[in-house]
Amino acid sequence: MPNNTIAKKQSGWTVVSTLPDVCKTPMGSSMVPVPYPVTAKLINSSNVSPNVRSNDHPVFLFDASTVVKTIGDEAGVGKGVKSGTVSGKCYPIEHSSTVRANGKYVVRHRDKFGMNG
Repeated sequence: MPNNTIAKKQSGWTVVSTLPDVCKTPMGSSMVPVPYPVTAKLINSSNVSPNVRSNDHPVFLFDASTVVKTIGDEAGVGKGVKSGTVSGKCYPIEHSSTVRANGKYVVRHRDKFGMNG
């Protein structure tokens, strides 16, 4: 039985940051770096498989699919110290090495993502 389920565009799938997104945030008259935990919901994905489904949901593809927006750092209006963004895209940086859909590798549960890119 597989222990790494294929990621799909579905409401139950959430990407959670392992490190905070440090954003410049207004405090009084200055901008202070503040760490924010960020998440992204795969239900908000774009460029998923047009015709390959897992449990009736479109499959999330490496080097194609992205989550359009991360959530949690909106107060950092001075943007991310490293990323230079707020509420940016979320994209996979790991994938299956053997399973493909539409010529692209599929992304699985526990594969790592880049956030706010």
